[in-house]
Amino acid sequence: MATTISKANMSSYCFYYMQGSPGEAWSSPNAFQFLTPPSASSPARLQDCKMSFPLMGEGKYHWRFREAIEGGFIWRDVGDDDAAVLPRYQGVVFAKILRTDKLPRVAPSKIRYNAQRAARPASSSASHSQPHSQPQQREAAAPPASRPAPYSDSLPPRPPAAAAAPAPPPAPAPAPAPPRKPETRAERTQREYKEKAAKQKKVWDPVDERWVVVSDNKSGTSPKQAQPAAAPAPPDVNSLMGMVAPAAAASDPLSSAPPPQEESNQPSARIRGVTLSAENTVGKSEEVAAAMMERVNDMEAAKQKAVKEFKDREDAVKKESDGEDEVRRRLEPKIKEWSEEYGKKRPLRALISSMEKVLWPNSGYKPVNLGDILDPKKARRAYLKASLIVHPDKVRDLGPEERFIAKRVFDALSQANQEFMDSGMR
Repeated sequence: MATTISKANMSSYCFYYMQGSPGEAWSSPNAFQFLTPPSASSPARLQDCKMSFPLMGEGKYHWRFREAIEGGFIWRDVGDDDAAVLPRYQGVVFAKILRTDKLPRVAPSKIRYNAQRAARPASSSASHSQPHSQPQQREAAAPPASRPAPYSDSLPPRPPAAAAAPAPPPAPAPAPAPPRKPETRAERTQREYKEKAAKQKKVWDPVDERWVVVSDNKSGTSPKQAQPAAAPAPPDVNSLMGMVAPAAAASDPLSSAPPPQEESNQPSARIRGVTLSAENTVGKSEEVAAAMMERVNDMEAAKQKAVKEFKDREDAVKKESDGEDEVRRRLEPKIKEWSEEYGKKRPLRALISSMEKVLWPNSGYKPVNLGDILDPKKARRAYLKASLIVHPDKVRDLGPEERFIAKRVFDALSQANQEFMDSGMR
């Protein structure tokens, strides 16, 4: 049964039209009644519209509501169900609904027409717009002053092109800039650094006690033309800490010394750090001074410890080197007599059968007779057992004398084994 809408019950209805649907227009809207009529204590929200909308179950929709402004209205997007009260226009809720899961299709011919119309020159637009001048004047006619101008989703009509004004004379071409002198890479880097430094603005940071860049100089003035801002005075340590005696405050150099000058922006400018020493504890609180002195003492102790460890390592290396020289001078003739005979290197079998003569006591080596290793395979097996006794990984924990003997014996056995393998194990 049709329901009659009157001015008395218009506030309980939501007027709407489907954007982009055929036959839909804001001038002839549809309407549905809220399931829960809105009131002053419970105004209408987007959730109420969705619950009352008869087509809500058929797809997804985007909601826009007409909101009155001075001289007309606007369309406001509403996406949150409970975000805010829905805007009203002339006392009623008026919505423009767009179905997002099934957007209207625009004909390709219309797209081409709009592109050609946008690219059409002004003279051509004026010639084509002459036959339709009266309809355009009717569409562009202003509405009565008692109500705001109607809103339309279509493009406004193109105004007739005015008569083309005579083109102004061309401006004279600017004088060509003088050619820049070729510069090296270092000169270009220095110039760019100076230009960047001239645009920077620095202020004094009382906390970090240094100059910091806050922003760039965008006014275009050079550093000579711009008036430098006066640097604020360093903070009063007594007022910050409140724990320094008045006598110390009177002798505090921070309270009377002028603020440090801004450092030069030249690449050769050096940044000086704050020295952590007992001299910098003047004017500090007791806790800060004690912490600084503790840090100074720790640094000094660490320095002395590092120096002592370095000296100990140097002494140990020197002592070990001296011991190796003494062992070499004493044992070199014995090793040479065992490994050589009449100036020639002894073969592998001869070295293995007499190796117990040069090894240290309790070395774990079992002597081997020359007759037992005449077979090449047995000689090879005896060499592997002898190499395990004097291998560098097996003697690293022994004394310098044992390490020297093991090294020389291992080298002699390795050379003899190489010759033994090259000769075909003969």
